[in-house]
Amino acid sequence: MELNLSILIFALVIFTAVGAEKARFDNYHYYTISIENELQLRVLRELSEVSDSYTFADPPTYVGSSADVIVPPHQFAHFSELVEKFNLQTTLNSDNFQKLVDNESPKRQRKADLGDMDWTSYYSTVEIHVWLDKLQQTFPQYITVEEIGKSFEGRSLKLVKLSKKQNNRAIFIEGNIHAREWISGATSTYVLNELLFSSDPEIQDLANNVDWYIIPISNPDGYEFSRNSNRNWRKTRSPVSTLCNGVDPNRNFGFNWLTADESGNLGASRLPCSDTFAGSRPFSEPETQAIENFLSQNYAKFDIYLSFHSFAHMMLFPFGHTSVRIPNFNDHLNIGQAAADRLFAVDGVRYTVGPTRETLYAASGVSSDHAYGHHRIPLSYTYEMRGNGDYGNHGFVLPPEFIIPNGKEVLASLVGMVQKSRQLGYFKNQ
Repeated sequence: MELNLSILIFALVIFTAVGAEKARFDNYHYYTISIENELQLRVLRELSEVSDSYTFADPPTYVGSSADVIVPPHQFAHFSELVEKFNLQTTLNSDNFQKLVDNESPKRQRKADLGDMDWTSYYSTVEIHVWLDKLQQTFPQYITVEEIGKSFEGRSLKLVKLSKKQNNRAIFIEGNIHAREWISGATSTYVLNELLFSSDPEIQDLANNVDWYIIPISNPDGYEFSRNSNRNWRKTRSPVSTLCNGVDPNRNFGFNWLTADESGNLGASRLPCSDTFAGSRPFSEPETQAIENFLSQNYAKFDIYLSFHSFAHMMLFPFGHTSVRIPNFNDHLNIGQAAADRLFAVDGVRYTVGPTRETLYAASGVSSDHAYGHHRIPLSYTYEMRGNGDYGNHGFVLPPEFIIPNGKEVLASLVGMVQKSRQLGYFKNQ
């Protein structure tokens, strides 16, 4: 008994030591798998749920979709057996995932001054927060920065408000709630910068006649862990079991938390070590609780809630837990399509528009559903931004050269979104 206990303690020490080092992915293979039948779907779902070696971008969803997976060298033989046994159709995107990681974070040619951002790199939480504070110092008449809470590890959750006119209706943007989706936070800051400095009349219309509330980094602990320890980290960093950390914050909101869809799919997990672990209860995480506290006090200001994510080239709207259509389904579809059309016109990237459950997969306890279903914010969308496309298959590890192209097209989509919303009777400023 004492020997077994000693072995367990030793294993935990090794686990902790390894976890403290920065994970590398040398010679890991990155595949896209086409899911062509129910058997393949069951196999891949089981693999994503029980294996601690394979890393899936998202849980395999339905027949006709695809799954992105990272395979470590010690599983090459096993993966080849699965491919042959179940006739899996695969595309090898990279034979060395570490190269994608390295290309995403090139060494800067110069050390950036505090508060200096140019959207050619992904910046740390501290650098982004210093930039926000600098904006408030430079534009005190327009910009307000507020700490709405603290993360589990004590980092600030900073929200920035841009308001140029009283009684404007507002848009809320939540960025980087999933740690590894760096493009979402970078895009939120790009949008804010353009609202402040662009001379384009359409952009200035958005800046002058809409109030903007933006949280660039909604999961700062996870984001920093993704930057410094494990690039594929998705969740928060709170301890949830003896061996595992983190809750999926976008499965931790209260509206229909852990509610199964018509097929019985929870759209989240009860397993603490799963990437989609929904937590022990709704709002178990200080990060999601802080957002909820803010929304509870301010929801009446907002006509649109936006949750920025990657990657899929999609614009999703409620609901994720059911295929039942929402009352203003047609408005969501038409506004979303107008936004997607403007986005496509920038660089030819086509977004699919539709409800989460039907368009992507089952998902419960997500922020955009909560904003719409609980707080009654009339329009609510989840952006799934660039990752794989004609520009290359990068997954979550999108090189920084795509920050500005992605930002430009998302900004254009917001113009289309607001214009179409106004046509349909939203944004009636007091």
